[in-house]
Amino acid sequence: MNNNYRKPLQGTQLEYFDVRQAVEDIQPGAYAKLPYTSKVLAEQLVRKCDPAILEQSLKELINRKQDHDFPWYPA
Repeated sequence: MNNNYRKPLQGTQLEYFDVRQAVEDIQPGAYAKLPYTSKVLAEQLVRKCDPAILEQSLKELINRKQDHDFPWYPA
């Protein structure tokens, strides 16, 4: 599990993965432009992707490229 973007949910003992921040760190404004399905894929990457390839994998989604395969973790 990737903990780089894991954050506490204020006022609770819960935590969440800040997918928006992960995408915005790569390209500001990109999260709002992603299609819903890409946001879902980005969320599963931020949760479970190896941190060494996370940025590359998110760039594939942001730029809508298919140059590399990225990990897929269906539930």
